[in-house]
Amino acid sequence: MIGNSIKLHPSICFNFDALNPKCYPGSGTSFTEMVSGETGTVNTANGGSISIDNTLGSNHLKFANPNAAARTAYISFPVDIISNSGGVFVPFGSHATWNWWHYFQDAGSVDHPNFGWETGNSWDGDEGFVFGTGYGTDGPRWGIDDSSYTVFNETGANTGDYRTNEWQNYCVTFNGNVSSGVKTYLNGELVDERGVGSTNKVIPATNTNNLFIGATNNRGGNWNGYMDIVQMYESTLSAEEVRQLYNAYKGRFGLS
Repeated sequence: MIGNSIKLHPSICFNFDALNPKCYPGSGTSFTEMVSGETGTVNTANGGSISIDNTLGSNHLKFANPNAAARTAYISFPVDIISNSGGVFVPFGSHATWNWWHYFQDAGSVDHPNFGWETGNSWDGDEGFVFGTGYGTDGPRWGIDDSSYTVFNETGANTGDYRTNEWQNYCVTFNGNVSSGVKTYLNGELVDERGVGSTNKVIPATNTNNLFIGATNNRGGNWNGYMDIVQMYESTLSAEEVRQLYNAYKGRFGLS
């Protein structure tokens, strides 16, 4: 099932679905974000590549980063929050949701960011956000406007870990106006809930960096594996809305 056959929440502001021909026609070195219509450019070096690959039995978007520390393969989108021209839209303010589907393949002792839009170089998402995992025993690591969240400390946990070589759907919701404002859902189920780090927390509209899919802005490390879908919303989706979103796509990834 491709993304334009699914009814999405009206607050969606960024919709990347590599198997939708509106996003990627199947060849070339650019992708189209489906809300803004803006172009994202594929960046590759040092043996890295991005391609549609059917190794897993059906087509998926493959990020191959054999030298991940050198940031070798990622997709870069210009960001325009305010003026409605010249870039993609990302969530800002006190409400946001990020949703993605991935199949993680460990590239060794380097960070593995799924995507990032930040001004710093750590896992705190300075003036924006970053999502991914580190290496060794690291589990899910989120950064939202200068606050870092290590959701699970070890990848060997029974739930919530970045498992290698299997499809997972992560959805992170953010409400900066409540004490337990960061919620993490794995495959449609709530697995972690914690404070936002301060009261009345907001993501500012001051970051002018590009959004990177498969990397983050100011440090090495790349995503290695598959990642078909990255979606962002300008609202805090409810548990039921997250579950509905999971159910809409799960068949593509062989999940129940």
